[in-house]
Amino acid sequence: MQKVLRPYQAETVNKLKDRLKAVKHPLLVTASVGAGKSLIIAEILLWMEKSGYRALCLTLNSTLIQQNAQAYTSQGGHCGIYVGSLNAYEIKPLVIFGSPQSVCNGIRDQKDISKCRFNLIVIDECHNIDPHDSNTMYQRIINHFGLLSQAEQYGFRTIGLTGTPYRGKGNSIIGDDQFFREEVCNIDSSWLISQGYLTKPIFGLTEVDSYDFSNIRVNAMGKFSGSELQAVVSANERLTGSIMQELQKIMQDRKGAFIFASTRKHCEECAKSLPIGEWAIITGETPHDERKRIIESAKMGKLKYLVSVNCLNVGVDVPLFDCCAWLRPTESLVLYTQGIGRVLRLHPKKTEALILDYAGNLQRHGDIDDPMINGAIQPREENEKDYIIPCCACGVANTIHARRCIGINDSRRCENYFTWKDCDSCSTKNDSTSRQCRTCGHELIDPNAKLSLKAAKPDLEMFTVALGKYWVTENYEYPQFNCMYNLTNGLVIYESFNIRDERMKNIFYGCFVRHQVNNASSYYPVLTSLIHLRNMIQSGDIKTPHELGCRFEKNRYKISKRIFHESINTM
Repeated sequence: MQKVLRPYQAETVNKLKDRLKAVKHPLLVTASVGAGKSLIIAEILLWMEKSGYRALCLTLNSTLIQQNAQAYTSQGGHCGIYVGSLNAYEIKPLVIFGSPQSVCNGIRDQKDISKCRFNLIVIDECHNIDPHDSNTMYQRIINHFGLLSQAEQYGFRTIGLTGTPYRGKGNSIIGDDQFFREEVCNIDSSWLISQGYLTKPIFGLTEVDSYDFSNIRVNAMGKFSGSELQAVVSANERLTGSIMQELQKIMQDRKGAFIFASTRKHCEECAKSLPIGEWAIITGETPHDERKRIIESAKMGKLKYLVSVNCLNVGVDVPLFDCCAWLRPTESLVLYTQGIGRVLRLHPKKTEALILDYAGNLQRHGDIDDPMINGAIQPREENEKDYIIPCCACGVANTIHARRCIGINDSRRCENYFTWKDCDSCSTKNDSTSRQCRTCGHELIDPNAKLSLKAAKPDLEMFTVALGKYWVTENYEYPQFNCMYNLTNGLVIYESFNIRDERMKNIFYGCFVRHQVNNASSYYPVLTSLIHLRNMIQSGDIKTPHELGCRFEKNRYKISKRIFHESINTM
């Protein structure tokens, strides 16, 4: 059935049409969950089809691809689907919905789709685009079809849509050095809630203790280790049962809950304490048909609990569910916001959405410029008037528990901190719970823990370096910088940096480039580029340390100190 656009949706479509005619650079639409991205996409693509132009819509998730294609056909469009996992390779219609992996493979293998002259590419969940690496799937696709369509009268355009316009821990995807230079409109969750298009989220307080994930560090990929998460959960199996018991009491007057667990085994531990027949587990390995059946059962009210790990953040529409419970920490603000968004959709039987956090995520991401999270920590004068302090920088009211002011100055979060950690490397103020500096990525240590930590750490072992070798490889389409140090005692020490996002770039710069590269600051903007990293090696700007101070941790030597006082051979 064809849908009528809401006023803001129609306004967004009209703005997009005007800007597509006026400019050639990529355009961004920020549209939160429930804003109707699929309908906005459908109207733009329908305009293209009726004008006789070709368009490609890319989405990572096959479920989302089918939903977007269905929304398009419901609006009267004719489209093809190009997704290998669905065994669909249609290219004849003017409008194609596809996955970046399948399209990229088609270009590589010189399939028929590689010869299509698309005038417009629309990218859903476009925060996944890395603007600094031309070798990623999205950049390969854009570059290929951009060159192919240069001769077209209309030319080539790109539109991106996302509800989370940032990567990693809040790094904006809009700017002069980003892929998207212009944001056409911003339909955020706070505005949708105020206008009655989304359900209001309530961040609930829990009586049961939360898991203590404070000692878990992100790995080289910028992710929490599943084995370390499971170790925490396994050591607190009784706590999992207690949390599930509390959740069942809370859910007596509610319709349904998403439970975000830490691992597959954790999902099973959660399910043990839930009523038989009222739950289902969905993981990345759940077959497409079974996943679809489970979601339909939840929509119909046959299931009350959906337990998952690393999925259900996008492409899932169960408006009836009115609660989400976080039993896992997430290092990604994108995933945290997307997970909360699952329960914000409107339904006649719910008036609010309850967010329960048993993993400290609200505190973990409380230093971020996100309206929904800032709203969760906003003081309420009617019940907290004795516990409010004004910010000395901007005057905005904060609770006495606030670590950073929640005020907004010139569309940016106020920089005033009430409690903080100073970075030993660059002196930037950081949230007191941060593990790495938000500017340079340097590891931060709690000042109160310095003495005990110093005593607990093993002494440095000093080694003399005979030869240093450096090279770059591609790891899952991201550059990986590798180092090999041949020592005079015959040992070899390896070091590598997988530069997959801004955070990992900062760590690479702080740990290696700042110490070992001449003119280090000039390389900082291009550290995510495979080509520039290779040029850095070939330039001769890399210095090899004469000595390395190392600690032996987890069966390998980890470099903690680099000493330079004479030149060393470099390969």
